[in-house]
Amino acid sequence: MYPDSEAIAHPTAGQLVADSIRRKIILGEFRDGDFLPNEAQLLEQYRVSRPVLREAIRILQSESLLTIRRGSKGGARINAPRPDPVARQAGGLLQYNHTTVFDVFRARAIIEPPAVKLLAENRTAATMKQLREALDRESNAINDPRRWGRAHAEFHTLVVELSGSNTLALFAHIMADITTAHTQAVWQHALDDAQKRADAELAHRVHRKLVRLVEDGKAADAEQLWRRHLEETTEKMLKNQGERELLDLID
Repeated sequence: MYPDSEAIAHPTAGQLVADSIRRKIILGEFRDGDFLPNEAQLLEQYRVSRPVLREAIRILQSESLLTIRRGSKGGARINAPRPDPVARQAGGLLQYNHTTVFDVFRARAIIEPPAVKLLAENRTAATMKQLREALDRESNAINDPRRWGRAHAEFHTLVVELSGSNTLALFAHIMADITTAHTQAVWQHALDDAQKRADAELAHRVHRKLVRLVEDGKAADAEQLWRRHLEETTEKMLKNQGERELLDLID
């Protein structure tokens, strides 16, 4: 399923330096937005050659943990770990394995309902405010295929993010770009205007009902509603190019 790779029995010096800096970023010793110490300080700290240090910097750049800024006020700026680079890499792996859109929507139908149950059980005033704002964004985008696709996907990602499960939230981010791209493709090419509007309004009504159930703390009802909604959506997507491979869908 996956490409063969040779195990690195003996990491290079550059990889070891990158490992050390990465760990400091994860532990918060280097904070988001801070700059790494200058080159001279790093060379002295790690006692390595300039090429080794530059290899380490390139590794961390490739992981989106560093951004290099040029000029008199430049340097290596720290980026806290974010889901987007992971999602891009995972999306590439799914494409490599000829994953279908249906497979992704089916996975979403498995992951999201338990997250919705957690959301209802652990709701707060702050999470309810975020959900209502997401509903407003959907309502404002309902006539625009591109904006609707994004707002719709953001709502699905948000309900998982607010569940309190970081692990489920990461999986939701991985699937978000895929489901957004497919929704937009179907809206633009496979449906007439009346059907687009009807489908969007139906989804929006379900989302509003979910928010009411979450606010009332009806966790089991919310989970059941969301599971049924996702199963119906998955079935509909299968009819609308669901067997299409991600490679044909995502740039």
